[in-house]
Amino acid sequence: MTTVSQRRESGTLLEPSDTQTPDGPSQEGRKETLLWGLVTVAATFIGSLIPLIPNPRFYFYDDTQAGAYGIWVEIGESLRRGEWWLFSDEAWAAGNYAAEGQWGLWNPLIMLIGLMSTVITDAVLFSTILKIALMLVLALGTFLLARSYRSTAPWAAVAGVAVTLTGFTTYFDGSSWVTGLMVFALLPWAWWGLRRLITESRNPAPALIFSYLLITVGYVHGTIMLVIVFLALLIEVFVRRTPARAVPLVVSGVILGMVALTVYLPGVLTAGVTARASDIGNSGFLGTDLTGLASAAVGSALPQVSGWWGAFAPVPVLYIAWFLPLVGLVSGRRIRGSWPALAGLVTVGVISLMLTLAPSDLGPLRFPIRLVPYVSLTALVLLAVLLSRFRVRQLTGGRIAAVSVLYAAGMYLAWSQNPNISRIHFVLGAVAAVGLICAVVVLYAPHPLVRTWGVRAAAAGIILVSLVAAVGQKHYFPSTPLPDFHFPESPEAYDEPLAEAEGMTFVVGEPDRLGPAIWADTLASNAWYLSDIPTHNLYSPIMFAKYSEDLCMTSHGWTCQNAADSLFTVDEETGELLVDLLSIDTVQILRDPADTSGEALKARMVPEGWNEVERTGDFVTWVRAEPLENNGEAVWATPGTRVSTVSDTSQELVLHVDEVPDGGAEVVTSRLAWPGYDAEGASIADPLRGYLLTVDVPAGSEGQDIRITFEPPAWPVLVVLIWSAIGLGVLWSVLHLMQSLRRRNRAVEPNADGPVVL
Repeated sequence: MTTVSQRRESGTLLEPSDTQTPDGPSQEGRKETLLWGLVTVAATFIGSLIPLIPNPRFYFYDDTQAGAYGIWVEIGESLRRGEWWLFSDEAWAAGNYAAEGQWGLWNPLIMLIGLMSTVITDAVLFSTILKIALMLVLALGTFLLARSYRSTAPWAAVAGVAVTLTGFTTYFDGSSWVTGLMVFALLPWAWWGLRRLITESRNPAPALIFSYLLITVGYVHGTIMLVIVFLALLIEVFVRRTPARAVPLVVSGVILGMVALTVYLPGVLTAGVTARASDIGNSGFLGTDLTGLASAAVGSALPQVSGWWGAFAPVPVLYIAWFLPLVGLVSGRRIRGSWPALAGLVTVGVISLMLTLAPSDLGPLRFPIRLVPYVSLTALVLLAVLLSRFRVRQLTGGRIAAVSVLYAAGMYLAWSQNPNISRIHFVLGAVAAVGLICAVVVLYAPHPLVRTWGVRAAAAGIILVSLVAAVGQKHYFPSTPLPDFHFPESPEAYDEPLAEAEGMTFVVGEPDRLGPAIWADTLASNAWYLSDIPTHNLYSPIMFAKYSEDLCMTSHGWTCQNAADSLFTVDEETGELLVDLLSIDTVQILRDPADTSGEALKARMVPEGWNEVERTGDFVTWVRAEPLENNGEAVWATPGTRVSTVSDTSQELVLHVDEVPDGGAEVVTSRLAWPGYDAEGASIADPLRGYLLTVDVPAGSEGQDIRITFEPPAWPVLVVLIWSAIGLGVLWSVLHLMQSLRRRNRAVEPNADGPVVL
């Protein structure tokens, strides 16, 4: 075992628990890792409960309410029925799940979440449990990643706990954008597994499994960051002059690239009809700047980040950790000889920082602030490694000044960006100042116990102060600035609205602006998945552009008031009402929030052929006297043409041609004309109104069947790709395991007395 003096001479001061034996980490080191791993999990669990003290619904906001929770329940119910949710014509613009990408079509973790959402049916409780679990996964993955870069266990624990308390992860991904939290929680595990490939030649299974789970969540920012991790590790391999280690990295990259193609290519090939942006521009919306990031050590900083709330963030969205000024204790001279080992970590940090500072719109990628968590991750892991391996051995006045200046600079920049900060600025600033002083004293006090227990005590104290700071922060900033639609918690509440609806339903209006009482009468976005009523008004981040424009529908599924007039307008080409072409049997019109007296709603008269089944001051509901109930079927044909439905499912419509004119005919269906539709016995024509699926029926087709089918573009090839990737990954992992076992068996030899020894 090496001595402290020998470790000092090597230029790296390690904790006693991190000593190595010729066979790997010592028993003492493994115990230390286990202990601090448990500390990481326990402290993270406590930290994740803190936001619930002032706000029990903290983890159930915005996209979790309107998007993710409904998706989980729909997935769970589909699995219970033994169905796969590839495509739904009933969901209209939201039903192309392969193009959406975020429906976990190939992700067993998402499937498990879906099943569990049907067991724990309280929406707020389930969302809270899930997000706390993801926080624990994130913390432990960060701990292991820091350890892989030779951080000592105490400092790795500090990084693991702190990463879950950062501003963006807490107030945005944690409260609302849960798919962002999922991929962020998985990235440290994937990075850790990939790094084991190049540093220890370990089994590829962990790297492939965690990377696969990350990619198949379908949240593109996480996949982009995984690609950056691959690039960074390749740079690390060549900087460290071990190019042979790049081979397993490249092989894993090829396998995972096949998975990524399956997940994202349908969306790319469908983009032509969607509302995805393709331009590069900078509106400044949800962008960041260096000044705001420079105040990342201030837990009360409200930087100049424009959003739905205005010019300044109302919560500390760019906060990373109050103890960042401790970087002033790091010796730059000692780093010089070891920088190749940090090349990958620095590369990820630099590139993620560049992307965070990018324009607000990079084609379909919006909101560069979404990448702030990855800046936080690399900053915290790097700080843990630097303090573990390159901290100055003796405290000098210059080092005290460095820490003090960094602290003061952060406080000043936080104030200069937003001088209207309340007393929380001083409260959290005082907590941070006391914490920094105590940490420095514990690390450098001239006492024999400091050599053995100083780092452990400092790490424990930093974690404790971080939790105390989190309590103060959540007291003053108790919720995300993203919307709370006040959706109900109980599953029974979702069965009450529109109880008299029949067939396909369309809701006109903006329910989110009418107050939470409206949810007794209607629903919105993916909350409709919790009801048995099929509707056009589901959440779709991609949308079908022409359809959305025609009905002035937003991604959340609500519309302008003009949509009601559009529905009962005659289509010029067919002579049919649009409401008939869309197979709508129930229309609910909500009061315009600007019409406080409700006069415009009172003026709405029930159309001919419809019955008014309910009217209040906030809405009116009409149902057809004779419901069509023909969603997805033929809704119009050229005069002289008769077709009848043989069978109708989401992915297949079979029509029998009873009569067709000599010149052929067109048949319009109440389906969106997504790329991927094909027809046997007919041909796909230009869509009616730019979005309704239309087929050309040739003359002489009487008595024949037309088979219209849907598959996402290039789907057969992509299915082969992903199953090939899974097969190759399993084969590689098994072969590596068998090879490791053979090597281990060859190393076992019987001694002269008979027992087997290594």
